[in-house]
Formats: sequence, C-alpha cells, structure tokens
Amino acid sequence: MPLGQAEVKCRGDDVTVVATACALHKALQAAAVLADEISLEVIDPRTLVPLDVSTIAASVRKTGRLLVVHEAPARGGFGAEIVRQVLEQAFDYLDAAPKVLGGSATPIPFSGPLEDAVVPQAVDIVAAARRIMRAV
Repeated sequence: MPLGQAEVKCRGDDVTVVATACALHKALQAAAVLADEISLEVIDPRTLVPLDVSTIAASVRKTGRLLVVHEAPARGGFGAEIVRQVLEQAFDYLDAAPKVLGGSATPIPFSGPLEDAVVPQAVDIVAAARRIMRAV
C-alpha cells in the first residue's frame, strides 16, 4: 500500500463519505443500509499525512456532498483539515455544506455500550447522510 493513496471502498453517486479506522467499517454498513435510498461513495484515506486530497476531491466533484466520519471529537479533529483541503480543490462543486461526524468531546470509555454512545455508529452515519441530502 503506497503512502498517500486513498482507496474507494464503495462506489456511489450521492454523498462522499471519508472515514478512517473503525468508522470506515461503520460507513460501509451505512452504505449497505442506504443502498436503495442514497448512494454513498465511501473512501478510506489510508493515511492522513500525506493525504490523498485529489481522490477525495474527485469524488466530491461527482457527488456534490462531503461527510467526514471519525471517532475523534469533531472539534479540533482531523476531519476539519480534510474538509479544508477539499474546499480548496472542489468548493464550486458542493451542493451542500460539508459535514464532520465525530465522537463526543469526552475520553473514549472502556465500556462497550458507553463507547458506542460516544463514537459515531452506522445509524448516525445513515442519519447524517439523510440530512446532507435534504440540505439542497
């Protein structure tokens, strides 16, 4: 796997979802749930530095929408940096404001049910994708 080369895990036409680590698996679950309703293009950036902005921006040019999902808190998280870089290359192609879906601003708890409550789940990604589609 070359550094700085993202992988499109699921092709779609409606919303670009950039997801990392465990959020990637949840984004793929969300894509399956929404398959008959909203077509998600799920991208695994694989590395954040260097970040393959060109693959992400090309997807945003196609879909017109961007949702970045990660487990870190949204405020001050790397999702904002991904959005910033994509805006520099694909701003004119956006049909809705880009969104970052991150974890709560709390330490990730050790308990499984509590962890599920503070980090984005597939159901949260489904809801965010539906909201971004209605934003037009």
